[in-house]
Amino acid sequence: MTDSVDLDRMTKEVRAAAEECGAMILESILASEHLPAVAVDGDTFASLVRHLKPRLIYMILTEFDAKEEVAAHFEEDELDTGLKKLAAKWTNRNGQSSRLILGLMADGVMHGIVETADWFDDFEEEAEALEDVRADEMRTEFDQQQEAERQRREADEKKRLAPIVRKLVADPRFVAPKISAAKRVTLAETLFPDVDRATIKKAVEKAVAEIWLTDAEK
Repeated sequence: MTDSVDLDRMTKEVRAAAEECGAMILESILASEHLPAVAVDGDTFASLVRHLKPRLIYMILTEFDAKEEVAAHFEEDELDTGLKKLAAKWTNRNGQSSRLILGLMADGVMHGIVETADWFDDFEEEAEALEDVRADEMRTEFDQQQEAERQRREADEKKRLAPIVRKLVADPRFVAPKISAAKRVTLAETLFPDVDRATIKKAVEKAVAEIWLTDAEK
């Protein structure tokens, strides 16, 4: 198990080893996908420093701030109610060391570690769980909006087609038993010359459906 005090101890030991070897500590990260790398145990990193005597050691010790960590995790500048609640739950850890990153180069190989406090792992798991819940809520809300928009479009189209459909259904030529679909479209275009063909076709389809339903109910 790793706690904040363990991260602080590792940091202190590495600083002491660096001072003994005359190494400079840079508070930055040396990272490249093209560099060969090996993982080093945090408790042995100070011994590795004394053995290799590197000129530079890369080290970042992160101090936990609940509000900043929540904002960074969710990529939000302002926290909403749900995120504020999560941050408030973890404010008791503010000021404690949460993550230690150490690295040094030797023979062209990056030797490094990333150590996190166990409680910080718990925080990240809780944040990820909340992120999943929020993503599901957003998907549900989006689906509901899409469905509402679909229903609105259908209602608008029904309202727009209604006068045309009524006139077609009432026309004896349109309801004649042997009239073809093409002739119905032509008749509708004659009755409504200012209406576009796509709307005419939809109105004809709806009128035919209404005629079928009326006949079926008889």
